[in-house]
Amino acid sequence: MGVGRPEAGPPGIARTLAEADDAARLAAGRPETGRFLHVDSLGMAQLLLGWGRTETFMPAAHTLLTPLRNQPGDLIRTLGTYLDSESSLNETAAVLGVHRNTVATRVARIKTLLGVDLHDRDERLALHLACRAVLLEQPEQTPAGR
Repeated sequence: MGVGRPEAGPPGIARTLAEADDAARLAAGRPETGRFLHVDSLGMAQLLLGWGRTETFMPAAHTLLTPLRNQPGDLIRTLGTYLDSESSLNETAAVLGVHRNTVATRVARIKTLLGVDLHDRDERLALHLACRAVLLEQPEQTPAGR
């Protein structure tokens, strides 16, 4: 369950409900949060959720990751977890419950499908934000946070 900040009046109630919805979406993907998650404890995730509400961010995130959709191996989750794990094949494999070589193969496919250089910090940031936003839409697949 998500909890928003107390606000007054109809516009305030709308903000409170939006904050509570954000907190609930994040809590659904994080069993360690317990029964309730207050909006003040969202940290950076709240910023990402706010960006996700803009007219351009989510369409851009989906477009960027389109080549990974409907590919075997859940490549969006793999990429998100790999970036969360600071490019550690071992840590990514442990989080995903697969072999390290499986992760290496998937990352190579991701690079080819997207035509990206994961050493380029701007490309990494864009991909990381896109993965986080898209995976937040599907809380049960949210990569492990750091």
